[in-house]
Amino acid sequence: MVDRPLNILIAGVGGQGSLLAGDVLATAAVSHGYRPVVGQTFGAPRRGGSVLTHLRFSDIDLGPLIPYGKVDVLIGLELMESLRAAISHCGLKTRAVVSPIRVHTAATLSGEEKYPEEGAVLDSLASICGEVYDLDRLSELDKALASRSLNMYLVGFAAGLAEEQLPSKKVRKAISDIVSPPEPSLESFDNGLAALKTTRSYRSEI
Repeated sequence: MVDRPLNILIAGVGGQGSLLAGDVLATAAVSHGYRPVVGQTFGAPRRGGSVLTHLRFSDIDLGPLIPYGKVDVLIGLELMESLRAAISHCGLKTRAVVSPIRVHTAATLSGEEKYPEEGAVLDSLASICGEVYDLDRLSELDKALASRSLNMYLVGFAAGLAEEQLPSKKVRKAISDIVSPPEPSLESFDNGLAALKTTRSYRSEI
């Protein structure tokens, strides 16, 4: 019997690979003996539209949506989508790994709305979540972007955060089984996992 479920929330926009990231984590969960439940909210997975993927891993059947404040790990593929997800679902038990990538809307591109400064978004995230890891534009992150495997870079980092409940070796095996060709995604996953050792969590200065 699992003591408590592992709840992972993936926030991004269409085209960033959040659904593939969810498939990888769910496959790893099955191999580890969980009964995964996957739910999706906040818009269709079209390119540029908001995508929010709920992953709940336990040995019993659970509802598809994570209850408010019960997110263990937030994987943020886009900066503002990370904040929106945190406001609506996260709490002090949440450990968030956030990409600095910005996807502008028609309103921000036209100047009708202003995209908030990164520091302000991170301050807000840190006031909601227990820990926030801000992934700067390091060479490994740039490499992941170039190979279109940013999602696997963040999955690697998140796998390190959830190691006790979902071993990273299971996640890595799932990538090998699902992604073709797997090599760029595996490299990004390994780099993300290694980045956890050298990345400090962000604390709000508010």
